[in-house]
Amino acid sequence: MNFFKYILLFSLTIAISILSAQSFVEVSTGITGLAHSSASWGDFDGDRDLDLLINGELSSGTSQTKLYKASGQTFSEEAVNFTGITDGMVSWSDYDLDGDLDILVTGENIEQRTLIYKNEDGNFNLVNVDLGYFGAYSFVCWADYDNDGDPDPFLTGQWQSELYVNNGNDEFEASGQNFMGLSSGRADWADMDGDGDLDLVLTGDTGGGMKLYFYTNDEGVFSETEWGNLGLSAGSVELGDYDSDGDADILISGYDSFLSPAANVYRNDGNTFTNIYAGLAPVAMGNATWGDMDNDGDLDIALTGKLAGCGAFVSEIYENLGNDLFNTINAGLKAAENSFVSWIDFDGDTDLDLLLSGNDYSGSAFTKLYRNDLSLPNFLPEAPQNLNVQMEESHVTLVWDDGFDIQTPAEALTYNLRVGTTSGGYDVISPLSHIDDGQRKINATGNASNSNQWMINELLPGVTYYWSVQTIDNTFAASPFSEEHSFTYTLTNINNRTDNSFALQIFPNPASDYIGVSGLGQANVTIRIANPEGKEILAQKIEGSQKLRVADLHAGLYVVTIEDGQQIAQSKLIIR
Repeated sequence: MNFFKYILLFSLTIAISILSAQSFVEVSTGITGLAHSSASWGDFDGDRDLDLLINGELSSGTSQTKLYKASGQTFSEEAVNFTGITDGMVSWSDYDLDGDLDILVTGENIEQRTLIYKNEDGNFNLVNVDLGYFGAYSFVCWADYDNDGDPDPFLTGQWQSELYVNNGNDEFEASGQNFMGLSSGRADWADMDGDGDLDLVLTGDTGGGMKLYFYTNDEGVFSETEWGNLGLSAGSVELGDYDSDGDADILISGYDSFLSPAANVYRNDGNTFTNIYAGLAPVAMGNATWGDMDNDGDLDIALTGKLAGCGAFVSEIYENLGNDLFNTINAGLKAAENSFVSWIDFDGDTDLDLLLSGNDYSGSAFTKLYRNDLSLPNFLPEAPQNLNVQMEESHVTLVWDDGFDIQTPAEALTYNLRVGTTSGGYDVISPLSHIDDGQRKINATGNASNSNQWMINELLPGVTYYWSVQTIDNTFAASPFSEEHSFTYTLTNINNRTDNSFALQIFPNPASDYIGVSGLGQANVTIRIANPEGKEILAQKIEGSQKLRVADLHAGLYVVTIEDGQQIAQSKLIIR
């Protein structure tokens, strides 16, 4: 047995012995006890600690929405005047692309509306925006479904489901697309078909039974497929690649059509989903969530909620053993209903700890944080390499090689994009990460799902864009960003495209030494020359009869953009 095999066997032996002992230990936090709850972790103040946003109700029934600032391993409540929300969802996003985290909350509240709070230098101000009211047991999840760079919210509840288009400047409008109206619905996004955009999975109560729907995204237009016998409500649905084969599988919990609690894992087998009968405790009025709690590279499961029968409920962690097998560990979690569980590495020791809130057997609301005492470390993934740009008339596609991680298989890694109009900028796509070292501002998979290509629409001709990408592993840890690349958006697939209303034209074409601009007179313009992949090679202002030297360019095809401050024209240029 060689040295590396010995180390691997020794590590596995340690892991097995740890998992047989109680491996999650409750820590004192002072966080308010809440039930009918949801929680989300995010670095709202940019100090590199993930802070806690949580909502729900006290044992007295009073609705709450609270923000706890993390400082190392301690938490202090922020004095923020949030409207109290229960039976709903809190969610972070950078909807205004300014680099910090904003808040959307939905659920039962006295104002009877969906609320957005804009983060302005760490202060949260309520935005006057109409996103409807989805009531108790409603849900929100964000995604850039139309690939224009900014995140769009999808909301479901009270027999309605709506996707809103983020138009910028705090303006949202209904997309006009049809989604099944549900009660107690849940949803999640992932690039299920690997085409560079996000698809939607939606489940809930249709009034005629619990059903599951798959909405395939084709350039921002959705087509519906019903998987009626798989659906559940009043629980959760979450996408993750538990078998590391490169496609997203489904973790779902809630009531079935006979109002019996259930929790299932459906393996993605292409166009079909197969129940692997994972042996999870059947729960409703709670949730189930993916996360690599033992740092072995595959996705494990935390689960909480009500069991069948009167007054029975549970909170458990299941280890992924591979080959479609999951085994419960001795985690020592408090049983709960009307509950919520989420992963977080709150102590920075590279393994995932666990937050749990809900009602206990006495009916009292509680919130507990459990420290993960597994001793195996997690190593950060490496950034993707070989970034490239494929340019079309209506969009560009950013492409990169698979990242690498010592623990998470390449097929199970997700990717997180940053795009801006300045070097290091994020005013086109915000990554919700710190740019300098890649550390995440939220606890989530990457915005490009597990696809290694991403399409972007609505780019401006002649503008130079800067981009980079990072790798995210199954503990939601991130690599540094890749080396920054840039491209100038050009319309290369049109034969000698020229705006004929623009009198200025390049001459001669083909050229070998110099080019000039006809019809320029005494005015001046900026000439930009890019290769067919969109990378800018040369840019210079000229005026009058000046000419631009192109003798140093290799023979081939280029794209020339002429700007005079009011108009832009493009044409192909051949260098001989």
